[in-house]
Amino acid sequence: MRATVKFQLRQFYVSKDGKQSLALRYIANRKSSYFGLGISIYPKHWDKNALMVRKGDPLSYQFNKIIREVHQRATSLIMDNYNNPLPIPKFRELLFEKTESHTDFYDFITQELEFLQTDRRKGTIDNYKKLINTMKVWKPTLSFSEITLDFIQSFHKHEIESGNKQSTVYKKHANFKFLIGVAMKKELITKNPYDNFEIKKKIKTENTDVLTEEEIAKLYDVYQSGVYSKGKQVVLRNFLFSCYCGLSFVEFDVVTYADVKTYVVDGKDCLLLVNERYKNNMPYQIPIVSDKVKNLLGTGQDFQKIFTALSNQPTNRYLKEIMKEQGIDKRITYHRARHSFRTIATGKGISDSNIEHMMGHSEKDVMKETYTHLQDDYLIREMLAKWIV
Repeated sequence: MRATVKFQLRQFYVSKDGKQSLALRYIANRKSSYFGLGISIYPKHWDKNALMVRKGDPLSYQFNKIIREVHQRATSLIMDNYNNPLPIPKFRELLFEKTESHTDFYDFITQELEFLQTDRRKGTIDNYKKLINTMKVWKPTLSFSEITLDFIQSFHKHEIESGNKQSTVYKKHANFKFLIGVAMKKELITKNPYDNFEIKKKIKTENTDVLTEEEIAKLYDVYQSGVYSKGKQVVLRNFLFSCYCGLSFVEFDVVTYADVKTYVVDGKDCLLLVNERYKNNMPYQIPIVSDKVKNLLGTGQDFQKIFTALSNQPTNRYLKEIMKEQGIDKRITYHRARHSFRTIATGKGISDSNIEHMMGHSEKDVMKETYTHLQDDYLIREMLAKWIV
């Protein structure tokens, strides 16, 4: 019986933001197997008849290039072995054999990450994929020969000029250095450019990297006045919520109104936003005790997402413009919201353990010792007593 292949969105491989993994299904000798392509998209962006990602996805061009190459290779293998279909392990070996002769770094890493998923944390793999997608926006194709010290320095300059903090940029460098190391093991790159580029692990905190309560209040009034619309208003709402509650950027696409729990503490109706961090799967609990924050939270059906998150670059670009327009002379990126929250919370005397818990930083053993007998209302009471913004 002739072997067949087809592309399928895997319904049981869904990310927190609703994207599904696209895979190639190979069927031969009454057995089948799925091969991941390193592509995750929203179902609405997949055209199963045309076998392509619709233009609504910002990376459709790159994804469709991968799909075409894989489909051509798979079809060729089937026709070459028409009367004697290849066993699944052999088909997989030959299908991805071309990684050895890649000239495009992105294509190579995309396929390598499929193999790395077995022994590295999902959050780590997601960070690598996020880095590659960011780099593709800046430079759509990247050959191995282009990965030089000059390229690393240009990438660093681009990231800084895009509004990213040095600590964030150096984390990206660390991830990129690891990916280059993967290519070096396959002898696709002979010299690591990071041998001559220092990755700084500790960056001195600047006095201008957080907002004061007064500056946050000013931005809140601007939000309430409706000066901005569309993208800027969305970004300002999200940013303010993070300043008041410490919710990180990657969590916004996940939380729904079902995650908001109602508690009555000392006769007052209070809300608690309960979920877990996408980065480390650690739980967090964020008391919503201020009317301002409740206003930012809004209302909706349980299944509805609370926030709409724009991608990182337009978010930071809008923030930079908002700060300039409102006369706030500080270099602010989205992550500064969490820093601002922590700085203000610490200044108000809120306990470190509660701050860590709200931000989802606590280690599991600390969580167990600290919160086994700690009621939710204790956390809320401290915020009611001390967090008056």
